[in-house]
Formats: sequence, C-alpha cells, structure tokens
Amino acid sequence: MLPAEAAGISEDWPTVKHICRVRRSRQRKKRGAWKPPEEEVVYLISSLRAAEAAPEALLRLNREHWGIEIMHRDKDVILGEDGYTNRSDNAPRNVFSLLAFTRKILKSVAASPTRAIELFQDDRNKLLRLFTG
Repeated sequence: MLPAEAAGISEDWPTVKHICRVRRSRQRKKRGAWKPPEEEVVYLISSLRAAEAAPEALLRLNREHWGIEIMHRDKDVILGEDGYTNRSDNAPRNVFSLLAFTRKILKSVAASPTRAIELFQDDRNKLLRLFTG
C-alpha cells in the first residue's frame, strides 16, 4: 500500500489517500473444461483514512465490491441491461423489472442463466410449454 502523496497524484486526485496493488489469480471454465490459471495485477484507490485503510480492510472491501458485481453480471452481460438507453418515463424501471423476472425464470430452469438460455435457444416452444404446463 502506498500513500497517495508518495505517488504524486494529490493535486490531480485530492480525495485519494492510498493506492494498493493487488495480484490475483483466477481460473475459468470454458465449455466444461478448466483453463490454466491466469494472474493479473490490479490497482485499488481509496479515500479512506490511514486508520481505516489497513491492507486487510482494503481487500475485504474489494471482495465485497465483486460480490455485488457478480449479482449484476447476469443482467449486465448475459441479458444486455447496459445496452438499454431509453431513459424516458418508466422505461428504466420496466426494463429492470423485465430483466429481473427473466433472470428468475432462467435460474428456475438451470443454475446458470447461460445454460438455461442454451436449453431454450434450439426449441423456443420449450419456453412456452414451461408457462402453459
């Protein structure tokens, strides 16, 4: 962890107090097979005071952030929520509700929304039969 003053960014970013480099490893599964682990380095910036910015605290906050991002991944990446640009009237609320409903349906079919979509993409009548019994 490095104080922002030591990095020389205090004038440009006056609220940043600390910079932290995190090295992390991740492994992805693609088409049922595990890929080799990948390592990446990312930098975190924080406006927390020194007493609140212990390395353990910054890592905990970083993990909490990604916990929230994962919840939104299905709607953002798989269902394309970020692509909706209509901001008039009730459109944003309606899109949010429809995507939440869609996500709930997909999760009821398979643990992975991607897998659920794959189950329906070749036979869309399968989805209709889900509702008509």
